[in-house]
Amino acid sequence: MPGERWAEPVLTGRDTQITAIGAALADIASTGTAIVLRGDPGTGKSALLRVAEARARRAGFRVLRMTGAEAESGLAFAALHQVLWPLLGDTRALPAGQRYALERALGVRDGAPPEGFAVAGAALALLTHTAAHRPVVVLLDDLQWADPSSADVFRYVRRRLAPLPVVVIGAIRCAGAADRAEPEPSLVQEEDGSAEHLPDRVLDLGPLDEQQAAQLLRTLHPCLPERARRRVLRAAGGNPLALRELPARMRCPAADRLALPQDARTAAPDSARRDGAPGKNQGGADGSPSGDDCDPEIADLFDELPLGERLGRLYEDRVRALPDSARRVLLVAALGGTFAQHVTVLRGIAERAAAAPWAEIGEHIETSGLAHADPVTGRLTFRHPLVRGCLAHLAAPAERRAAHRLLADALPVDSPQRTMHRASAALGTDDGLATLLHAEADEVAARGGEAEAAGMMARAAGLSADPAARAARLVTAAAMAARGGRLRLAVRLVTAAEAEALPGGPEPAALYAFVVAYTRLQLDGDPGPTVELLPAALESSETGRGDGADGLSVSVSSAAAREQRAALLEPMLFLLIVVAVHTGDERAWAAAERHAADASELAALCWRAWAGPFDAGYDVPRRLREAVAALPADQETAAAWLLLWTATAVDAIGEHDALWSRFARRHVYATDAFIDIVRAHDAFLHGRWDASLAVSRRGAETSAAAGYAFNELLFLYNAGQVLAARGDRAGLAALKAALRAPSAGRRLRFVTERLRGLEVLCALGHGRTEEAWRLARRLVPPGGVPPRTPWFHLSLLDWVQAAAGSGRRAEARRLLRAVRAAGTAQASAQHAFLVTAAEALAAEDQDDEEVERRYEAVYAFPDAEDRPFPLARVRLAHAVWLRSRSRCEPAAAHCRAALNTFTRLGATPWAEQAARELALLPASAGPRPPLTERHPLLSAQESRIAELVAQGLTNRQVGARLGLSPRTVGTHLYKIFPKLGITTRAAMARALEETRTTAREAAPWPAPPAR
Repeated sequence: MPGERWAEPVLTGRDTQITAIGAALADIASTGTAIVLRGDPGTGKSALLRVAEARARRAGFRVLRMTGAEAESGLAFAALHQVLWPLLGDTRALPAGQRYALERALGVRDGAPPEGFAVAGAALALLTHTAAHRPVVVLLDDLQWADPSSADVFRYVRRRLAPLPVVVIGAIRCAGAADRAEPEPSLVQEEDGSAEHLPDRVLDLGPLDEQQAAQLLRTLHPCLPERARRRVLRAAGGNPLALRELPARMRCPAADRLALPQDARTAAPDSARRDGAPGKNQGGADGSPSGDDCDPEIADLFDELPLGERLGRLYEDRVRALPDSARRVLLVAALGGTFAQHVTVLRGIAERAAAAPWAEIGEHIETSGLAHADPVTGRLTFRHPLVRGCLAHLAAPAERRAAHRLLADALPVDSPQRTMHRASAALGTDDGLATLLHAEADEVAARGGEAEAAGMMARAAGLSADPAARAARLVTAAAMAARGGRLRLAVRLVTAAEAEALPGGPEPAALYAFVVAYTRLQLDGDPGPTVELLPAALESSETGRGDGADGLSVSVSSAAAREQRAALLEPMLFLLIVVAVHTGDERAWAAAERHAADASELAALCWRAWAGPFDAGYDVPRRLREAVAALPADQETAAAWLLLWTATAVDAIGEHDALWSRFARRHVYATDAFIDIVRAHDAFLHGRWDASLAVSRRGAETSAAAGYAFNELLFLYNAGQVLAARGDRAGLAALKAALRAPSAGRRLRFVTERLRGLEVLCALGHGRTEEAWRLARRLVPPGGVPPRTPWFHLSLLDWVQAAAGSGRRAEARRLLRAVRAAGTAQASAQHAFLVTAAEALAAEDQDDEEVERRYEAVYAFPDAEDRPFPLARVRLAHAVWLRSRSRCEPAAAHCRAALNTFTRLGATPWAEQAARELALLPASAGPRPPLTERHPLLSAQESRIAELVAQGLTNRQVGARLGLSPRTVGTHLYKIFPKLGITTRAAMARALEETRTTAREAAPWPAPPAR
């Protein structure tokens, strides 16, 4: 019995996908994974999910399912509710905070809304708890209909599957497939978010090839005449659903078009299991005709219409053939989501609204083969999602409104869905209903469903009679859409608000300004609106003019104005700082400086981190560490934004894993790109170049596909850092063409000037110092540090090396004195290291003791090894200088260390420079052999430490070799230096060499061998 229940459908042409699913399930105990099945309607995605379910259940795994429905795509966490509902009894095992957050988001507990993105963390914790008892398989069908809030949670879980015995398999239609019913005219469509759902592996389901299609058609319709078979194959184009359904449209005689054979409810199960892409339910028959005459519509059925609509027309005759009563009930089920698919609900609606009894309606539905009522589960299941779309498409607007009224009457009074169905049923304006829907939208947004709330608020605007109230609600909806990551929807809503607004412009003005500034920066990469609108908006809200605390009133009290200003101040300030940093625009800097004093301590810290002054009182790194340590678990997301941007200013992202990981956990959707951008930069600084390049390229592709121009520019810049450091001139030239024009047109000085700095770096890698200097001299004005360029330290080492290498060390030292005077080294450890390294390169024409002191300062810098690329460049320069002093052995040690680092990083031109330098050294300058006896003034341990230090190893590296702590090594060196009469590490090699020579000269000649 169980074996029959979980039998697999036999599919044609899907061996690759079935193998991948089988492999994921077989490896579930060792690693979690995610797979998406992506294809056009009718290509067999749902059938493959049934294969996965059958195998998982036979293996004893826990299976959780979700089937997306367009009717529920606007309900926050509706899809997540389907997945986790069977597990809600286990939420007692979660910490109280996670349990309450999850239960509040799913609507089973009252109380304060969950903070940030705590719902995702709670969902992952619940899945982890369940998987600890037995592996879990999550099947997500029709992901394109998942509500945005649930989609965010699914994506969050997907990225953290590896250590869990959990497999997630989703099915999604190809982006752009026009397979959804036309939306209600009054509703705002949400943008396609299919790219958001893509997991670690995407399996595309294309059409079957000619041989596979012929085999499937022969299996499904063995009696189809040859002429009809050829026409069906040509029209179906390899689509399995079309191969199954098209013969049913063939007629002989014509009257057969409007009815199916009587055995439609009892199609052979074997045929159903062999279907290449059976519907959601196996009910229905092929209705194969016996003649060879085809419906003349078949020949051109697939010629012009989009795929979803073409396939949807396959069900059109069956829908039209239904009695009105049965069609009305099916339309209710199509528009009502999971609630309306319960047979008891449909029976109640039918009894109130239909002229025919339920038994008769149910009989017509079953006979049509469009849907099937499962007597075990008590649920109605459509043959295919396209049936739902066909029902909505064929229904007149009045019929859809009537269906929504029936659904509203059937739902509980306090159900948010009831209000939404009432709104969909309304014709014209209704201020009372608009107020209710506004309140529902606020509640959904408070639960974390900003994107869904935006659609509800937009509908509330459509129901508002007053133009000012309508415009205000549209602005509020746009802000919700922007916070929910649906920026194109926000743009459409802002455009609609502008059309409705009074001559003074849309209200609330401050909120409108912020949404316009944010969306234009993200989508167009245009910082102009931020500079032009936000300073005035902050000034206006400061004086209490123009905005209402509820988003509707045009004149407000000073208390309400202060409340709204407090809510908008930090987001506006954050945006102003971002724009100021990337443009250097004095207006942005001035506006941010004026209002930073009124913001929170964290916002003021963020401002100070970027703007300085970098004096003795600059203590941002310490205060940042304290703020991160003190950040409570339920801290608002705005604080995390500010702290993460502060950490970016001081190049300390890697030091605060707890910050960005919490940030990601609490607000995944809005911050993925931001986190990836700053972490890719951090990975470059710390020598993880392959990871940086992979994240940057993937992010640039995703941003370009989504149309996020600002993020795309920053991802491309991050990729450019790696290309320049690796000396990839062709790659950098291509990047320059993609970046320079857009950045210059949008006044993004950060990108244009850093791009020039990358050209300097690339030229230095290839040894073209004069070319590097010609480029570098344009980065710095005569006589000092360029103003309002918090990114200049990233080019400092390149500028100094270009100057020193072209014989302009005096200019390099003049700039470095200005850098020290400006306090740049005070900004962060990264700033200080780069300044110290640049000073070493600029000192090579000084006396030997000064040069050694400068290089020693670089090697002694705390965690110098964590900055491998600049450290290796310093080692190479030091090796060249040592060779010029005929100190070959320490030169070789530094040269080898540099060569190893460059090789590991893939910096080929730099590695070639190191290899050429090494070739210039005598062959005897190899690794120093250990002393045969300890130094007469040193202990054996001290001798070993001195030897390793002479080879250029740091305290940490010496400790690793000898099994000592870095501090113990330092203690030994404190004793070694005075014994050898030296004061620097660099003098160690010479002292040991002199000792070895003296010992050799003093040693007696060996006695001749005995005869």
